[in-house]
Amino acid sequence: MRAPRISRQVLLLGVFVVAAALAGWWILTAARAANEGFDITDEGYYLLSYRWWSSNPLALTGVQYLYGPVFEWLGYDIVRLRLFRLFTVVVVHLLFGYSFMRWLRGRRPGMPSTKLWEPAGMAVILAAGGMCYSWLPQSPGYNDVVLLGALTLVACVLWMATADDRARTVPFWVFVVAGLVIGAMVLAKWTSVVVIGLIVATAVVVLAAQGWRSVARGILWALGGLALAALVVHLFVVRLNVAVPGILTVNRFIAGTSYSPADLLQFYWTSGLKLLGRTLRTHGLLLLATAVAVIGRWRWLRLVAAVLAVVALALSVRQVVVGDGALGGSLHTPTYPVTLLAVVLVAVVAAVGAVVAHRAGVAECSRLSQENTRTWVILGLLVLLPLVQAFGTNTPLYTIGFNAFAAWAALTIAVLTGIWATPIAARATVGLVLVGSLIATASIAYTGLFDYPYRSVGHSKLTAKSRLPALKGLYLEPRAAQRFAALATRLRPYTQPAGRPMLAYDKMAGLVLMLQGRPVGEAWVAPKERQRSAAGIEEVCKKGQPWNPNRPPIIILNRKISDVEIDALHACLLDFRADYELLAPPPQTIGLQVWVPKGG
Repeated sequence: MRAPRISRQVLLLGVFVVAAALAGWWILTAARAANEGFDITDEGYYLLSYRWWSSNPLALTGVQYLYGPVFEWLGYDIVRLRLFRLFTVVVVHLLFGYSFMRWLRGRRPGMPSTKLWEPAGMAVILAAGGMCYSWLPQSPGYNDVVLLGALTLVACVLWMATADDRARTVPFWVFVVAGLVIGAMVLAKWTSVVVIGLIVATAVVVLAAQGWRSVARGILWALGGLALAALVVHLFVVRLNVAVPGILTVNRFIAGTSYSPADLLQFYWTSGLKLLGRTLRTHGLLLLATAVAVIGRWRWLRLVAAVLAVVALALSVRQVVVGDGALGGSLHTPTYPVTLLAVVLVAVVAAVGAVVAHRAGVAECSRLSQENTRTWVILGLLVLLPLVQAFGTNTPLYTIGFNAFAAWAALTIAVLTGIWATPIAARATVGLVLVGSLIATASIAYTGLFDYPYRSVGHSKLTAKSRLPALKGLYLEPRAAQRFAALATRLRPYTQPAGRPMLAYDKMAGLVLMLQGRPVGEAWVAPKERQRSAAGIEEVCKKGQPWNPNRPPIIILNRKISDVEIDALHACLLDFRADYELLAPPPQTIGLQVWVPKGG
C-alpha cells in the first residue's frame, strides 16, 4: 500500500518542479520586458487617463481611480507600473491557487496527505496565469481589474465551500473581501456585473447548505464590504458625485453607437461557434481518444485507447506547432485559443465520460461520480468564468476571456485527481494535456512579450533608451525614439511648463503623455468616434475655457481636421482657422500636422 503513495508524492514533486519552472519563465520574461516598448494608442490612453486621474472625470470607466493613485505613488513611472501589474497578477493567481487546492484537498481524500499538495497545484495555476501576458499592453487596464477580481471572488467562494465541507462557520472577512472586490470591479468596468452575478449565484448555492441564515449573513457582510469600498473611494480617492456623473456622461456619448446586448450576444455566439469548429477539426481525434480511454474497461479496448491517445497527442502537438497554436501577440489571437479550448474540452470529456461510464456500469466509480451538487456548481463556474468575465468587450469573447486560463487549469486539476479510478491511459492523456497547456502558455506569454509585443517591434529591435521624462527607463525602436525626441524638442517652447492642454487626433493619447500634456475632454480619441470626442470637448467647455487663457490647447493630427472638431472648438470659444497656425510642414514634425495657437 505504500508504493502508490510514494509514487504520487514523487509525481506531485515533479509537477511542482515543472510548473514552477514554467511559471518562472513567463514571470522573468514579463519583468525583463517591463522597460521595453510603448504603444501610443491603447496603452497611451490608459496611462494618460491615470496621469490626470484626479482632474479629468470624463472617462468610460472608473479604472483611472484605481490605477491613477498607484501611478502617482510610483512617480508616474511606466516601468514601475508594469511591474506593479506583474506583482498583482502573481499574487492573485497564488491566492486563487491556494484557495482552490485547499478546497480540493477535502474533495480528494484518496490523494496523499503531503505538504506538496497545495504548492504543486499553486504552481500549475500560476503557470497558467501567463495568459495575462498573451497579447494585451503591459500596462494595467480595466480588463486586469475584472480578471483578477473574478479570480479573487472565486477564491472567496472556495473558502466558503471549504468551511462548509469542514462544518465550520465562514469567517466574516471572506464576505467583506468579496464586497470590496465587487466594488473595485464595478468601478473599473460596469459590465463586470455579469461575472459578479454568476459568482454570487454560486456563492448562494454553496452557503445554502448551511441554511438561509448563512446566506443572509454573507449578503449583509458583503454589502458592508461594498459600502466600505464606496466610502474609501469617496473620502480618500475621488468624490463619487464627481466620478459617477463623469462616467455616466461618457457612456451617454456612446449610447447610440455602441453594440446593444443582443448584438453582442449574437457576435459572441457566432465567433464562439467558429472557434469551436476550428478546435474540433484540429483536435477532434484527441477528444475521441480521451473518451475511449475513459471507458476502456476491457483489456483490448485499453490497448486501442492507449495507441489512439499516443497518435492523437502526437498529431495535436504537431497541429499546435505548425498552426502557431503556442505563439502570443495580437497576430495570433485567432490561433492560440484553439489550443486552450482543446484543453478544457479534454477535461470536460474526461469528466463527463467518467461519470456516465460509471452510471452505465462500464467503469469503476471515480471520485467525480460521488461529488455533491455544490461541487458541480463550482466546477461549472470554472468552466464558464473565462468567457463570462470578458463580457462587454467588442471583440470575440475568447480574445479577452482566455486570459483567465487559470480557471481552466484548476478545472483540469480537479478532473485529473477525480478520475483516478479510470484506466491509466485516460489519466495520462489528461495529465499530458495539462502539462502541454502550461508549456504552450509559457510560450504564448514569452512570444507575446518578446517577439510580438502589443503594437511594437520585437525585443531585439528595442535598443534605444528614451530621453523623454514621461518615458524614462523605456527602450524604444531607435528611429521611433529619435522621432519622438525631435517632436518634443520642436514643441518645447509651447509645452513648458508641463501640463499644456493637447488634442491628438486620432488614437495618439500616448503622444500627449510623452509631451507632458493633458487631455481636453476624454483621453480616448478614435477615428470612428469623432462625435464622442467632440462631445467631450463641448462638455468640458460648458462653463468656459478649462485652461489658462494664455495656454490654449495644442492640436496634433494624423489626418486633416474635420468640421466636427472645428465646431467642437467653437464651444470653447476657439476659432481654428483664425486662432491656429501650422508649427512646421508635416515632414518636419514626424509626418503629423501640429497646430499651435498664434502667438504661442
